[in-house]
Amino acid sequence: MTYQRVEVITGSEKRRFYSAADKAGLVAEAFRPGVVASEVARRHGLNVSLLYRWRRQIEEERASPSPEPAVNFVPVRIADAPPSIPDDKMAPLPPAGTGIIEIVLPSGHCLRVDRHVDAGALRRVLAVLERR
Repeated sequence: MTYQRVEVITGSEKRRFYSAADKAGLVAEAFRPGVVASEVARRHGLNVSLLYRWRRQIEEERASPSPEPAVNFVPVRIADAPPSIPDDKMAPLPPAGTGIIEIVLPSGHCLRVDRHVDAGALRRVLAVLERR
């Protein structure tokens, strides 16, 4: 007669929690050459399908491209006077209260746009000016 180990889970929590490190360790143990995954699962009180699911998740995480880089904001400085830009590059200031955004690039170029600017066109203009 053989005896099987029985694990009794008591309390309101019916599921066990495994950290990412625990999962990675169990997957590494179960899928070493010559090891039978179902034996490892049985030894740790798991269903073998969990090991396969965790292995697939780990492989997908490794294969997935890195997420989009975080958007970095540029520090804003509010000045009382307009920046010192040569007069030949300076466009006349629009009337106050028109919702104008002034963008001064490190190259010295200055752009003023209002709330009706086409975002796609502005993006293309900025990309060209950044390359100069």
